[in-house]
Amino acid sequence: MKKVNIRRQLKAEAELHVPDPIEKIKLSAQSENLLPESDAVSAQGNTAVKLRQRTIGLVTSLAACAACCVFILTFILRSGETPAIPSRVTLSTNDAYGFGAVSTVRLLGNAMPANALASFTALSAEDEVKSQAEKFNEYFTALDSFLGEDVVSTSTQKNTDTAYPFDIKMTINGKDFDGDTVTYTMYYTETLYKSETDEDEIENEYRLVGVMVIDGANYVLEGERSEESEKDETETELKIRAYADVNDRSSFVEMEQEYSEEEGERETEYVYSVYSGGKLIEQTAVEFETETKNGKTQTEYELEFRKGNSKGKYSVSRDGAEIAVKYKIDGESGKFVIRETDGKERYEYVFSDGTKLKF
Repeated sequence: MKKVNIRRQLKAEAELHVPDPIEKIKLSAQSENLLPESDAVSAQGNTAVKLRQRTIGLVTSLAACAACCVFILTFILRSGETPAIPSRVTLSTNDAYGFGAVSTVRLLGNAMPANALASFTALSAEDEVKSQAEKFNEYFTALDSFLGEDVVSTSTQKNTDTAYPFDIKMTINGKDFDGDTVTYTMYYTETLYKSETDEDEIENEYRLVGVMVIDGANYVLEGERSEESEKDETETELKIRAYADVNDRSSFVEMEQEYSEEEGERETEYVYSVYSGGKLIEQTAVEFETETKNGKTQTEYELEFRKGNSKGKYSVSRDGAEIAVKYKIDGESGKFVIRETDGKERYEYVFSDGTKLKF
């Protein structure tokens, strides 16, 4: 279903209906009989003429100032010096594969036992954020390669490595905390197993099997991808599951990507589900956006815990040499920053009350 992007609609309407300040001042002055009419001016005495001349001068000055303001504002908006309206990130099929595989495997490697977190309903918003910081850090660590100018970039080639019996070798590039390139490797085979055409509607379904290699360890991957197109509407769904133990298919992390496009409106969301013993333990949604500030494009994302003891919504973006995290829990909002450390713990979380947590 198409969703109306209010911010984009308002921006478009504003560009089409920019008011003319000079005309509005003229109309207002005329309604108060402050602007001269050709016959009326000649019939007035010197005092009236001088008064109206002063009024005309004042109105003209105001009009000039207003016109100048409009010109300056238009120039600033067009120059990109003010924050642009964020736009959702849309990944290609290969980039979605690469991003999904890396983030799912890294989350699998970080996963905590299901009972590691208690319920924190009696705590303040900031105290609750501190209490669930370790759980949040799992997702931040899984996604920390995908902040910056680009979410992810991938390249593929025919696989010639006999140690991995798959058709394609994919190289996945992200960015670390300092902006340096981080590279991952995935081997996989994608097979079209279903294709249907019904008048203008086309639907294709694919299966994926493969291995993601991270820090010398191999993680088994399975997935499905479907594409459905009809006239001006396209829908894509992608699921990738990562297993720590290929013999245990009841415990895994699954990422589901949902993307839809209709008449130029696009939406993409990534939902991570953690299963243990065949049961859904927790579920978290992530949505990426790009924003251009002062000519530089940055990627940020929103993370929302949807199932499990953790709760809250977090907006994560780069802020100079730090990562800024804004949160909202039960209507209360706040902010903390993440810094990289040189010690055993990689990250330091700094809260508004001076509290520091390291992970």
